[in-house]
Amino acid sequence: MTATLPFTVIGGYLGAGKTTLLNHLLTQIRGQRMAVLVNDFGSVNIDASLIRDHDGDTINLANGGLCCSLVNGFASAIARILERADDFDRLVIEASGVADPGKIAQYGQMYELPLDSILVRVDAEQIRAQADNVYVGDTVLRQLEQADLLIVNKCDLVSDAQRQEVRYWLSERTPGTPILETRYTEAPHEILFGHAQPTAAFMPASVRLDHGDAFQSWTLEKRDPVSRTAIERFAADLGEEIYRVKGFVHLREDPARCYVYQQVGSRWSLEPGPIWKPVTAQTTLVMIGRRQEDWKPDIVEITA
Repeated sequence: MTATLPFTVIGGYLGAGKTTLLNHLLTQIRGQRMAVLVNDFGSVNIDASLIRDHDGDTINLANGGLCCSLVNGFASAIARILERADDFDRLVIEASGVADPGKIAQYGQMYELPLDSILVRVDAEQIRAQADNVYVGDTVLRQLEQADLLIVNKCDLVSDAQRQEVRYWLSERTPGTPILETRYTEAPHEILFGHAQPTAAFMPASVRLDHGDAFQSWTLEKRDPVSRTAIERFAADLGEEIYRVKGFVHLREDPARCYVYQQVGSRWSLEPGPIWKPVTAQTTLVMIGRRQEDWKPDIVEITA
């Protein structure tokens, strides 16, 4: 029951914009039923039009989602989610501003939930001062180190030079971790969420990003089977400009079965899926990243 409910942790220090991002996801994502765990309903300020009914520590959403408070503890909240696990497509957990998102991810995995990613919000204006603070600096740096994807918020409030300085500072402290810069919290959910699910033809849907020139997607396709060693090399070689990869692999070691691939940062997984349908077996990976005019992925990168 739980194997089909991937979960995402949203972390970051106080004021980084975690709740704003959560509100954005609740109001903007269509066609996905989310279960959400939050510390406090009041801080989320869920749009009234989304609330179907409110029952103590649980809010049923009109779009089929569910929002649970963590006021009575993580175990109690997760139990309510698992009772209805088949009703949802994913679980999102908002960590408190002083919590270790990595520990929360470990708690979720104790219930055999597959971890999608740890997203850590960063305040472009305050992050360096927070990291230097003698009282909270260790907490802030630890949160950054646990991220699969760093989402730098409030880029509209700093100059281009300051934004570049923050990006360089983050790259030094979290080498290899993708850094996504946002203005007004806007971020495509195709980047934030992974775990591609096989369609009827076992092909990933095309990705359309309506965010100007900030993001770009590429598709890698290969009909001949590829080895697991080649996939491991491909996963290790992705740079921090690539935010998310998801799709399906025609694996040489098990060519009859479709394998589901997903990656964010250094975290990646290759899980067995259904048997390929006739003439559909091929590797198809969709990559989403920062626009790079002079870069184009070559399928030779994942050949054996």
